Amino acid sequence: MRNKRVLVDTSAWIVSFKKKGNDELKEFLKRSLEERKALTNELIILELLRGCRSREEFQNLKTRLESLDSVEITKGVWERTFSLGFSLKTKGITIPTVDLVIACLAMENDCFLLHHDRHFAMMRSYPALQLVDFLEKKENKL
Repeated sequence: MRNKRVLVDTSAWIVSFKKKGNDELKEFLKRSLEERKALTNELIILELLRGCRSREEFQNLKTRLESLDSVEITKGVWERTFSLGFSLKTKGITIPTVDLVIACLAMENDCFLLHHDRHFAMMRSYPALQLVDFLEKKENKL
């Protein structure tokens, strides 16, 4: 993998937590973590923590996620999100707001977006959005 950082979407984390999750995605995430290339954001942390089943799981996951480097939602991210949301809607494509923000975080920070979510695949035509997914069996370009 090139030296570029990787923003890890909630969908990729969830797949990685499953025993029968996608092995290629798990390996890619493991490498990104070992090489300290994995990034997060408070929105992603929030989505993951909401799924915890116990206080102990919540605390452990929170501590681990907060140890990662984080990208902030800046004014530039919001402006890009406003424009992208409008552009997609005019084409008849509706993407959940959190996914729009996460996609724009990746674009604004010039990093890859590791995901396992069809909503991001629907934005594939935007060249600034550098997606890494394992939704289909295909060669990964990294």
